[in-house]
Amino acid sequence: MYRKTISALMLVLALIGCGSSNGNNKSSTAEVNLTQAIANGDIANYDAGRNGTSQVYLNYVAVINYLRSLSITCNDPAAISGPSSPDMVWNTHLEAAAKEHSEDMKKSNWYNHDGSGTVNDTTAQDMGLGRGSHFDERITHNGFSGSASAENIAMSTASFVQPHDYWLKIMEGWMASTHGHCSNIMSPTLTQFGMYESRAAMDSSGMYKIYWTQDFGGN
Repeated sequence: MYRKTISALMLVLALIGCGSSNGNNKSSTAEVNLTQAIANGDIANYDAGRNGTSQVYLNYVAVINYLRSLSITCNDPAAISGPSSPDMVWNTHLEAAAKEHSEDMKKSNWYNHDGSGTVNDTTAQDMGLGRGSHFDERITHNGFSGSASAENIAMSTASFVQPHDYWLKIMEGWMASTHGHCSNIMSPTLTQFGMYESRAAMDSSGMYKIYWTQDFGGN
């Protein structure tokens, strides 16, 4: 119980406005309990055994499309309402962009939608930007050619190694966010995504940090 309380307190979510979409307002809530949904068997194709393997992206797909199936309204300015269709599909170019940014944040001890601008910011270095890369530049540089794009990021800090399925709490945090994370997940304009988690070793203060990037695209 103590560890769960610390973890919840140390969770940090941030979003800088990305892309645009339209939705209507309803009185429903976007707060969800994914652990309970998994226990109830509500999430098709979710397999706890995939965690920690190269197939974990299948669980990301299962969870995000379960969320898009819900009759909810996001608690953010875009107020996208579900159910949303079509289902999202995994895109390896968006995965590569997400990996680049999560790794950059981890290696640079950096937390921002803009890249660090250091040698760890691959897009900025390859393009000679002279500044940190923007999320849409990373997405394009990693080979995605769609016309719509968006990004969610999150960082979790704790004094202990967080469990392999902690990303479910990150998804719940994004859905409950008032800063656009939920509408990125629910937007019918965004139909492809990639997600990546990077875990840093314990730092000098005895804390562990995990960085998540979720990149979205649409045609």
